[in-house]
Amino acid sequence: MDIQDEFRELFLSHGCGHVVASFIQRERDRLDLNGILEETFRRIDLGPRDLVCHQGAYVSLEVEFLLRQGSFFEKINKLLKDTYLYIELGPKHRESACLGPEVQFLLIQGADFKQVPGLPQIVEDTKTYLEKSNNVPNFLLQQATRYNIHGNWSPLLEKVNKSLLKVVDSETLCEIVRLISSHQKETNVYTRPFKVDGMCWPAVTYNLKRNRLIDAAITELRKRQKWWDEVLIKAQGRYITTLKPLLSARSPFFKELFEDNPKQKSFELSGLYKTAKFAVLYKRSEIKLSSKEYRPCDSRVLTEDNLEELLNILSAAKKFRMVDVSGEVQRHITHHGEGFIYSRNAQEIKDIANEMNAALLERYCDAFIATNLRKFTLFPSLPTELRISIWSQVASRPRVVLAHKLHESLQTPRHIARILRVCRDSKAEVEQFWGRPRMGGVKFEVDIIWLDACYLPPPISLEEARYCATPAPDADLQFDWGVNVLRIIKCCPRLEALYLAIAGGNDEFEYCRRFTNREPTTRAEARNLIEEGAHQRLQHEWLYQGDSPNDYILPKIILICEDEITRLADQHF
Repeated sequence: MDIQDEFRELFLSHGCGHVVASFIQRERDRLDLNGILEETFRRIDLGPRDLVCHQGAYVSLEVEFLLRQGSFFEKINKLLKDTYLYIELGPKHRESACLGPEVQFLLIQGADFKQVPGLPQIVEDTKTYLEKSNNVPNFLLQQATRYNIHGNWSPLLEKVNKSLLKVVDSETLCEIVRLISSHQKETNVYTRPFKVDGMCWPAVTYNLKRNRLIDAAITELRKRQKWWDEVLIKAQGRYITTLKPLLSARSPFFKELFEDNPKQKSFELSGLYKTAKFAVLYKRSEIKLSSKEYRPCDSRVLTEDNLEELLNILSAAKKFRMVDVSGEVQRHITHHGEGFIYSRNAQEIKDIANEMNAALLERYCDAFIATNLRKFTLFPSLPTELRISIWSQVASRPRVVLAHKLHESLQTPRHIARILRVCRDSKAEVEQFWGRPRMGGVKFEVDIIWLDACYLPPPISLEEARYCATPAPDADLQFDWGVNVLRIIKCCPRLEALYLAIAGGNDEFEYCRRFTNREPTTRAEARNLIEEGAHQRLQHEWLYQGDSPNDYILPKIILICEDEITRLADQHF
């Protein structure tokens, strides 16, 4: 029997198990695993099954299994074309007819509509299908609802949308604006700061995926003069002219105001004209946050004036319930944090941010304060028992220690040596907790050992380790990851927790989609899915190797940011 046929028969009989994995490992050089992967994808994911999306996953377990074994799609853009035509326009088309999980999966694997052969014809076929099926509004609203659309959809969607926006009614255009305006963009504030002029500033990363659909929808609305229903917004005696439906879509405040006063054409607002104009005409005005009047400058007075104006806009965004304006202003302030935030105003800005429900700005100020300003001068006045408890907690905080340091001589780490010299209480408490100098200055009961599976120290040096950290698995489903990590676990028989370090700038949502083949709804869910997926891979590999004790329990898997690992590392004390 041909080796390919033998594998197919084995795969159909045993499924995604250790029997098939063992066969692949033994016959890898003779198998066309990439061909089998595409064949399996076409057979199952484009096949007769009723539920195209299997248990919330992008693709079938069989395809995911083959990817973990090291296979990949060779002609992925041709497969993308066939999948799109079959799923979206062919016999598999669903009522939603947009952003199918199978297409999304191929884009995650590296496919790109820009490279798809015959893209112009696909665009025309899509427009024809949608117009004949009366599914144009739903096609556009599906895009507006979902924020995390893979960027490689753009070459198709932008061409299709440009035509479709012209044929939908104005109510649909307003709903597109409302949905996209309400998106909360993904932002991280990291505790590990960077230094400028002696001050430490929190590091902030953004996941900015510009949605051109809202810009195109607003442009189309403004072209429809017959539909225009203009209103006047008055502030400080000056008027702002805007479109009533568009402002209603962007702001629940104005929507309710207009509904309560349907015949009124002019409305007066309290506050500054400049602030009201920015909020009301956001996405339409020529005034941008990047202009000089909203940026820090050499003059502290002018900078504070600009910051005050930004905070006024934040206040207006809260009042008008404009999520997009609030998010944009917060990102602008934190992006220029070293110009706007400093020691004297950090607490004040934090309190203002709290009042404005500006969570990102509040977190930023809190991180700045924690890094630069929090000093306690009344420590000597505390009760002795409380002082001793504090020294004990300081001495017992975990550190990250590089594995190669385990070979060094007996020593006491720098932060412990410093505490020993502070006073009698600290010396007595730390000596009781820490005891004698240790190998490499490591206390295995609390410290985290940083390891790379490819460069492990002698096993004897890790026998007492309770906590280890290693780089998180590659999001592209590396098939040998479980083998490498199990080498760490076997070197540490007392291991209680294994930390997987994910890059600081990594988008946990995208990482989760690529690593677990599932769609998370929150950052907490993304982390849980990643941790569970890593644990399952280790379990499968452990069972496959067949040399583990029956009563052995794998250590807990915990995701941690590389910035946090660096902060805990010994060289930063």
